[in-house]
Amino acid sequence: FSRSMDNSSGPVLLFTLLLMQNTSSPKASSPPAGYEMAEPPFPGAGPSRNHSLVEYGLKLGEIAAASVVWGVLWLISVMGNFLVCLVIHRSRRTQSTTNYFVASMACADLVSSVGSAPFLLLQLSCGRWVLGSGVCRLARYIQYLTPGVQLYVLLAISVDRFYTIVYPLSFKVSRGKAKKMILASWFCGALFASPACFLYGSNSNQHCNFFLPSSWQGSAYSIIHLLLVFMIPSLFIILFYQKVIKYIWRIGTDGMTVRRTTNIVPRTKVKTIKMFLMLNSMFLLSWLPFFMVQLWHPQETDYRKSSLLFLAITWISFSSSASKPTLYSIYNGNFRRGMKETFCMSAMKCYRSNAYTITTSSRIAKKNHV
Repeated sequence: FSRSMDNSSGPVLLFTLLLMQNTSSPKASSPPAGYEMAEPPFPGAGPSRNHSLVEYGLKLGEIAAASVVWGVLWLISVMGNFLVCLVIHRSRRTQSTTNYFVASMACADLVSSVGSAPFLLLQLSCGRWVLGSGVCRLARYIQYLTPGVQLYVLLAISVDRFYTIVYPLSFKVSRGKAKKMILASWFCGALFASPACFLYGSNSNQHCNFFLPSSWQGSAYSIIHLLLVFMIPSLFIILFYQKVIKYIWRIGTDGMTVRRTTNIVPRTKVKTIKMFLMLNSMFLLSWLPFFMVQLWHPQETDYRKSSLLFLAITWISFSSSASKPTLYSIYNGNFRRGMKETFCMSAMKCYRSNAYTITTSSRIAKKNHV
């Protein structure tokens, strides 16, 4: 009986010894296929240490193309809007109520170009957010501040143009009133953009969110921000300019020809109206994708798709900042003359006409004003 027990337990003991030997060997401790280790065995090894382009998955060619296009837009926006502010500040001829509004919009574009655009390009280039939660909130706040301020300034311009052309004797926007309207535009824009400071932030994965969260707070803010900052001001702008267009032009009986009405409107004011119509159309169309995407709340599970979508809508919205100075130079003759004289190195060498003087020195301006 004991011999039979030894014969039957032999294979069992042999299997047990082999199993213990396999579990104690170092080859059995290797992870299965498809499993990634949380920490690499050596410092600096493994994909978790390479943060250059890992998280967003952008290729070097995409990063290079984005940097070139973004850099060109940034340079044009900074130089162009700074030149707008400089010409309006130095020019006596261009210091009107309308140009005060234009200078305010140029300042908003400069704030966006300096305080938001470089951080966005740095985030996409590095493949992660490296500046902390505070700078993330600041960059997103400025990104929401810029369209709000400019839309309310455009609304103030439409009110000014409406009363200047249609009812010139009933109401006049003086320089004092224009400054108050500009301050109110900045206050409303800053107030409506303030919730973005609390909804955005940098998480533990070193990622500054591209879009609003899909929570009820993010949904409520996207709807309220869309209505108060984009839809309602845009509706009033369209209504005011519709009345101005009807006052200046009339459509023929065939529905195709457009002619001037019998109302006498100076050609310079008509040209200004054309400039602001072009400016409003371009601005509303360029910022519409930004508001629509924020209302959509894209899920940021795929960082590559999210970053490319965010880059596209930011390009479109930021292009309006770079194109405004070009419109001013095309439609405003005083601004073109101001740019020429601003580039002059010496005030005595520049020619100044009767209708345009640079007020860097009142004494020199009086001598040249013949």
